[in-house]
Amino acid sequence: MKTRPANQRRVLVTMTNEPRQPTRLYYSVPDRVRVIRKLEKLQCMVESPSERCWQWLFHAEAAQLRFSGGGYEDVPEQKRPIVLGRIRFSTHDTMTFETNSIDRAIAGARFFAPRLGPDVVAIRRRRVDRFSLAAEGAPDPLMANLDQGVEVTDPRAAEAALKRTIAGTRSLQAVERKLAEDLEKRLQRQDDVPMVEDFPLAADEETPELGHLTCGLQLRVMRALEHWNGNTHLTLTASIVRAVEQRTQARGGHQAP
Repeated sequence: MKTRPANQRRVLVTMTNEPRQPTRLYYSVPDRVRVIRKLEKLQCMVESPSERCWQWLFHAEAAQLRFSGGGYEDVPEQKRPIVLGRIRFSTHDTMTFETNSIDRAIAGARFFAPRLGPDVVAIRRRRVDRFSLAAEGAPDPLMANLDQGVEVTDPRAAEAALKRTIAGTRSLQAVERKLAEDLEKRLQRQDDVPMVEDFPLAADEETPELGHLTCGLQLRVMRALEHWNGNTHLTLTASIVRAVEQRTQARGGHQAP
């Protein structure tokens, strides 16, 4: 990495160079004992009684993973194996997977899904919606931010608002016009997500590749990056609109004349 002047702020990054952005996934677990037995069979999982958790190590089965900033070979030998995340059983039927970057949260969700089976279902996600500063110090206190000032998002409220928006419309064109007007109003109001958001997941709508979870978290990374670069006016809604426009332009650019 390039050396920056001492007075210039720096992003706090992981050992594999992703921006630190504490993230926690909550799972429904019908059989805790069976899940623990599956964890015991993984060489990359180590129980830590002192932390009352299972540590997910960058080792063995997990060593082939790559993140946006690097992979296993980028970790100094004397530091191996590093801890990628931690699994805890908060209640008899609830499990949490906690990690310090969104890249690792996505990789972890994809890694554990086939190994723990379809009965272990991600039901909520929570993350800190900003990058951490290098000056903020050790990772553990930053993890505590996941439990400070939490706002729980209720998608039912958004669904009800949507129904009110399109109520009384009689054609597809009218619905599209109403939705476009509503989007424009939200962009003007600069509606945005809270700093620490707890968001429920629709497990019955998720794809086998965890596409919805991945997209939702990656959009948060994009927003955090924009804010880090000084575009603090950019909301999540605006980020989504921009992403859709860029994707549409990219597809159009590949079309034959």
